[in-house]
Amino acid sequence: MENMQELLSKCKSLKLLYAEDNEIVRKSNLELLSNFFDDIDIAQDGLEGLEKFQKSHYDIVISDINMPRMNGIEMLTCIREIDRDVIILVISAHNNVSYFTDTIKLDIQGYILKPTNVIQLTDALKQGVEKIAIKENEVKYKNELKESVESEIKKREETEALLLQQSKMASMGEMIGNIAHQWRQPLAELTLLIQSFKTAQKRGILDERFVDNRVTKGMGLINNMSGTIENFRNFYSPNRAKTQFSVIESITKSLDIFDGAFSNNNIKLVIKYDKDSDYSLYGYAYEVEQVFINLLSNAKDSIIERDLSTQRVILVEVISNGNMVTIFVRDNGLGLDNKIKEKIFEPYFTTKDDDKGTGIGLYMSKKIVDQHLRGTLSASNVEFEVDNNKFSGAEFMLRLPQTKEEI
Repeated sequence: MENMQELLSKCKSLKLLYAEDNEIVRKSNLELLSNFFDDIDIAQDGLEGLEKFQKSHYDIVISDINMPRMNGIEMLTCIREIDRDVIILVISAHNNVSYFTDTIKLDIQGYILKPTNVIQLTDALKQGVEKIAIKENEVKYKNELKESVESEIKKREETEALLLQQSKMASMGEMIGNIAHQWRQPLAELTLLIQSFKTAQKRGILDERFVDNRVTKGMGLINNMSGTIENFRNFYSPNRAKTQFSVIESITKSLDIFDGAFSNNNIKLVIKYDKDSDYSLYGYAYEVEQVFINLLSNAKDSIIERDLSTQRVILVEVISNGNMVTIFVRDNGLGLDNKIKEKIFEPYFTTKDDDKGTGIGLYMSKKIVDQHLRGTLSASNVEFEVDNNKFSGAEFMLRLPQTKEEI
């Protein structure tokens, strides 16, 4: 406390418990204490003081030592067990070393000898009030820190939610592009089929047999296109319950989506796995599918960007040892530049043009793998073989733990 006015102002906001058995001393000290405190409770012995403390909150306790039923040391020992932070001052006529030892153990903030004078009381109160101020500042700092942490967590969650939404939108754009690839050929065939009716009419062969034949072909093409839409609809309406599922089935489901894109870009897809091995996982199948689609999309884009005149290859290899499923996705595209290899999993980092990449696909994939699937996702440059032909490019390695317990 810097001055008396500040001390008085602070004491007026505090609640005091004063224990003293001697009525004359009690009245005398109350007159003095009333100059500092507005809220004072009185106890005539240690037991009454303890009972009052148990029923109410006090900021400061001032007590005599020698009192009937329960002495001050016993009362203050019990009070300290209840509240480690309450300020304790002792007023006593005894200048006994044993009393000092006992009060030191109780971590009191002041020892005042009777008869009480203003200077002694003021000095003791200053020490006590300063400790209260320090404690209040600690609480204030902790609350501010908590609010700051909660605010940062909220901002991060909002950012993560935005990134997830952007990732979904980017994936949706990829899916729409893949639908276009898969629809291109059947749409061309439907166009020719419709035009054939006019040609048949001009040639005079537009009979029932011709119509039935063209309708059957047309309905087959339409059913195929409808099936494509159904596959994508199922992908964007995932099962939200954790289940036991096969990684191979999830990979196959993801690969089906890229049939048109791979075919139109002359990309050969090879998948290798042991049919007798167990590839089951427990969790959300759609999360594995989302990660795998991001990896396939990156492999496809890397191959197209390299503009290969030779064979274009993506190799997917799945290995299981009963405890861990490891998925390798290799392509003979551009590979990974060693200068930026460590940054590829950072948000918004992309080597593609602005209209071709957002830089969130790999970031969200790694986040899903690390936090949801409890696995690992890493990348490197490798050499690999397909049908006795050697290739080089990027490899993404996805390792997922196999368990029937909740992830």
